[in-house]
Amino acid sequence: MSALVVDELITTLSQTITFKAYRKYIIEAITPKLLMYNAPSGTFTLSVKDGATTLASKSFTSADIKTDLSTASNYAWLWKVLNFTENVALKAKTYTLELSSSGYTYNSSSWLGWVKDHESIFNDREDAFVTAHENPLSFRIYEKQRPELVR
Repeated sequence: MSALVVDELITTLSQTITFKAYRKYIIEAITPKLLMYNAPSGTFTLSVKDGATTLASKSFTSADIKTDLSTASNYAWLWKVLNFTENVALKAKTYTLELSSSGYTYNSSSWLGWVKDHESIFNDREDAFVTAHENPLSFRIYEKQRPELVR
């Protein structure tokens, strides 16, 4: 048995990300770690934002989560793969990942949540650990393979 620390989606949830290497990153996919509680209705959208400008976004529903997991269950957690067909080029700066919705109203008996990191082998924390509730929201970013690196 494990416990997940989750921020429930009420209006929006967001997490900043900072790229430090001075080159372009061409993003293939982003996978937020999500918890679906009683298959809420509506459409959910994860957006990559540079300030107020949306650079890319991808939408999904509870039915998509069930399909991804090949389940009929209304309760699940998963790394939701959101593939981008357009080129999303990010450079050394800070961006925001924002989870929003349409046709969804938060209800304590049916909601979507974004799981917080317990520990991450990919991302370093820049501040001292205090409690799990202060950890960042969990996500992974997959970069397209750069042609100059292919042999």
